[in-house]
Amino acid sequence: MKTPIPLARGSFLFGNAAALRKDPLGTLHRAWKKYGDLVEISLPQRRMFVASHPDLVSEIFVHGKHRFLKPAAQPGSEGLELVLGNGLVTNPEHDSWLPQRRMIQPMFHRRRIAQMGQTMVTAIADMLARWEKSYPSGTMLDLHHEMTAVTLDIINRTMFSTTGADQQADRVGAAVGLAAEFVFQRGRSLLRPPLSWPLPRHRAFLQSQAEMDQIIDRIIQQRRLSGQQHDDLLDMLLAARDEETGQGMSEAQLRDEVKTIFAAGHETTANALTWTWYLLAQHPDALHRLQNELDHTLQGRLPTPEDLENLPYTRQVFQEALRLYPPAPLVPRYLPAAAPLGDHLLPPDSMLIVSIFNIHRHPDFWQRPDTFDPDRFSSERSAGRHRYAFMPFGAGPRMCIGNHFAMLEGTLLLAATAQRYELQLLPDQTVETQVAVTMRPKEGLPMRLRARQGKVIRPRS
Repeated sequence: MKTPIPLARGSFLFGNAAALRKDPLGTLHRAWKKYGDLVEISLPQRRMFVASHPDLVSEIFVHGKHRFLKPAAQPGSEGLELVLGNGLVTNPEHDSWLPQRRMIQPMFHRRRIAQMGQTMVTAIADMLARWEKSYPSGTMLDLHHEMTAVTLDIINRTMFSTTGADQQADRVGAAVGLAAEFVFQRGRSLLRPPLSWPLPRHRAFLQSQAEMDQIIDRIIQQRRLSGQQHDDLLDMLLAARDEETGQGMSEAQLRDEVKTIFAAGHETTANALTWTWYLLAQHPDALHRLQNELDHTLQGRLPTPEDLENLPYTRQVFQEALRLYPPAPLVPRYLPAAAPLGDHLLPPDSMLIVSIFNIHRHPDFWQRPDTFDPDRFSSERSAGRHRYAFMPFGAGPRMCIGNHFAMLEGTLLLAATAQRYELQLLPDQTVETQVAVTMRPKEGLPMRLRARQGKVIRPRS
């Protein structure tokens, strides 16, 4: 007989609904601390469970592809599929998802990603030049805004071979971000009137979606009519064929994959870098060690992808930030039928949340789990660690296809920025997290930018 799952009851009438709307991450973290690695969260209209252990991750993401489905499989679902359509991230059907993955996988091969590295370096150099002109040492900037701007520029260049000056691509990125936040907030609301109701927020959302689709269709059509080859992600999407059937993408799928790469390709890395600097500002010893490594290895020139193997501490700093502030801290799944999990049996038509945030702070796998310690990712201390104790990009067949892209982009940006600047928090500054699919600072992250004295960045010869 399966053992019962502990229940976090909450209030008599509404359970934990109000707490989840106010603070989903904290509510699920406290439930884990009190009740353990698998807990039911009391809600008035559905059954929901939270899993917070690497062994459960293996059952759910690696071996449970037909039992634990993407939320879009739930009848009446109104999740990210409203924004991204039936793209690689949202498609709930394994049989139709697999050909999508086969077509897109070659675009994110390590060799291809390395080729995109120089495009990233060029965008980073442009950001540094803009900072030098716009932000004298000691002035304030919103770091989250700046990291979003540069990662959007990078995805513009790698996707469409355009710079941030291309307003069409910028509008796609902005629309994706706003639409994702609308969907997340709608999902947390107890009252969700149909989108067909002519409410102002509904009209704004639907209008932005229509505009985004029109822009993407126009960009695709312009590329086809031009007959030019750019060897960017759009060219690869247009040329992609299923290796088994030889079929390419339909127009709808092509549009959905463009939106998906945009959504996953800039905001997650921007958030991760923002949290990295938030942590470094509180740990000056780690920052100085990072800068010493950069000074010794780079000798004043911009980093390139080839340099990263000689910058181990830089990578460790970024990994530790991803551990403490994973870009997508809560990953939902839907159970159409009853499913075993660990020593328990989950009921049909229920939701399951995998808390990557909790797993990354699990004391069975991390010493002093709430402490910022980049050395925990050294090769010596990483040896023997559970393979799913650290999973900022997910796990199993559905693991984020852009994980190597994000690691290269994030590490290059961190290296180039720390080589030239230090970023400081304001006195008595309070920073709150906000989870809207991804985890970001609630009100941005104002920081004081200070140039390192005598540190002139030279282009690579």
